Amino acid sequence: MTWVTPAGRPEATRSWGRQGGGLPSLSVRLIPLASAPAVNALTVDLEDWYHVCGAGETGDAWQWDAYESRVSRNTDRVLSLLRATGAHATFFVLGYIAEREPGLVRAIAREGHEVATHGHFHRRIFEMSPAEFEEDLARSMDAISAAFGGRVIGYRAPEWSIRPHTMWALSVLRKRGILYDSSMVPLTRMGDRSFPRFPCWLGTEYGEIVEFPLTTVRCFGEGIPFTGGLPLRLTPYFYIVSKIRQLNGVGRPALVYIHPWEFDPDQPRLDLPWSRQFMHYFNLSGTPRKFAGLLKHLRFASIREVLVD
Repeated sequence: MTWVTPAGRPEATRSWGRQGGGLPSLSVRLIPLASAPAVNALTVDLEDWYHVCGAGETGDAWQWDAYESRVSRNTDRVLSLLRATGAHATFFVLGYIAEREPGLVRAIAREGHEVATHGHFHRRIFEMSPAEFEEDLARSMDAISAAFGGRVIGYRAPEWSIRPHTMWALSVLRKRGILYDSSMVPLTRMGDRSFPRFPCWLGTEYGEIVEFPLTTVRCFGEGIPFTGGLPLRLTPYFYIVSKIRQLNGVGRPALVYIHPWEFDPDQPRLDLPWSRQFMHYFNLSGTPRKFAGLLKHLRFASIREVLVD
């Protein structure tokens, strides 16, 4: 795999070989830097409080209809903050939610936000075969498109579950008409330390797809997240803003992500392993406060808008 700078000079060479069902090594081209301070990509993973990966039986979709739905009221809180600042976001919607609450998806689209897919049943890619993944993807795209009447061109894997051995998923995405993915993290175990750190084009057998990876800071060769989820709740606010401004100053957009359930401190508590409890519930009160600050101090748009600009 050859990484190419905007000027076309090879920056480094890496190869994942033929992985996960025969996908050839991918060609990669970095997206050129912005000529002015960059606008950041704001994203929302539209999940409810019980959509937790690695939660055992609690994570089984056959149980979900028995749970209280809190996603609409929590999403309304997010939309209210976005409305107050005029910022747009990309909402990665679960097909399961689109089937049950199509009015919520329509409301998101009416306010000018991009609607993309987060899969249907919130299954991690490495838990599925290529055929199962394609079926899950197709069902989600059909449900989401039916809900808001538009085309879905973006995808994010639950729990950032692209791995070196699941690179075949990019080919399936492109085959199904997805134009960009936002599922890679340059961090061992959460992704792979060799994954791209900045937006780039990836070549597949069905044509190129844009990858917009999670924003990280480099530490001992690894990419450390700080712009969403638990890392956002853990990291001091001044550090988050400072690092994003540094990226923007050299023409690179950052990617920020949140979940509506992070705006719901009164949500029911699942019986999770201690590590999952920490990831899901620690410092929930920090998300609304930090999110409001980021909207005030930085510029944001949807992924589609950032890539077009």
